[in-house]
This record gives sequence, C-alpha cells and structure tokens, in this order.
Amino acid sequence: MAAAGPAAETLKCALCGMPVDVAAPFSAMIVAGDHPLYFCDIGDLLVYLRERKADPAYARVKDYRSGEWIEAEKAYYVHEPRRFITPMGWGVASFRDKNDAVDFGIVSDITAVSRLLK
Repeated sequence: MAAAGPAAETLKCALCGMPVDVAAPFSAMIVAGDHPLYFCDIGDLLVYLRERKADPAYARVKDYRSGEWIEAEKAYYVHEPRRFITPMGWGVASFRDKNDAVDFGIVSDITAVSRLLK
C-alpha cells in the first residue's frame, strides 16, 4: 500500500513543472494554505514571487549549510552561477547566517537577489 501525502507523490515545481527534490539545498516552497507550493530552484521561487507580486512572508528556502528550512525574507543569498549548479541554472544559494554566506560570495537580501534574476 502506498503512503499518502507529498512523500508518496512526485512534487512538481509551481513555476516550471520540473520534479522537486525537497532534500536538495536549492529547493524552496510557499507554505500558505493547506497545499504548499514547491519549487525546484530558489530562482524559480523568486521569479514566481516577482511575477505574481506575491507576499514572500510564507516562502521558505533551505539553508545551504544545514539543509534546514528558513524564512525566505530572513535569509541571506549568494548569486554565483559558476559555484552553485542549481536545477534551473539560477545559481542562487540561501543561508541562515550572513557569515556563512560571505564565505561563498557577495551577499544579498531577497529583494536584491530577485533583481539579479532576469
């Protein structure tokens, strides 16, 4: 008998439709309501928020070092496409701690990193 819930089904990215590996360091989600929206890449989440003028308050990203979910608005971001090979090629990693982020490149907040993605 198959288990019910997200683990039993293939999760699809709310922006591009690709499968989402929620264990990956570059996955993201929006947790408003009963049905979370999942994203295969932090860049897809940021584009989704920008295109829909959505409130990022419910968005979550993974801390690159620990893999723990963190609030997207409180995260620090590094955009380094050559260093971070992400599913959709956006090259963005997120960090809970600014000092950790500095080790990987120029640190941005959610607004600044969103402007970098075109």
